[in-house]
Amino acid sequence: MAQGALRLSKKSKTRVTKKQQNAKGAAPKIIKPKNINKKERQAYKLAKQHQAKLHSNTEKLVSSRVGHLEILKGSRRELEKLERAKKAKAQAKAKK
Repeated sequence: MAQGALRLSKKSKTRVTKKQQNAKGAAPKIIKPKNINKKERQAYKLAKQHQAKLHSNTEKLVSSRVGHLEILKGSRRELEKLERAKKAKAQAKAKK
């Protein structure tokens, strides 16, 4: 008769691959046109820019309603660019 509990070997964990860790099924599919002429390429580029601008404007609108000031105010580079433009404008007025 066995006095102690049986020691069963534990099952080893199955190997997790990169594909299993980074499931991209929910990510939107990006379909890029392959053989297009110059006009179509330009239209595609403009549409892409328009979508990006639309997205950023929507983000700003939502953040203004929620109160995320860091998005409304802009990034550090944008703020520095505006500040340089103001200084240049002031110097141009001073020269006149």
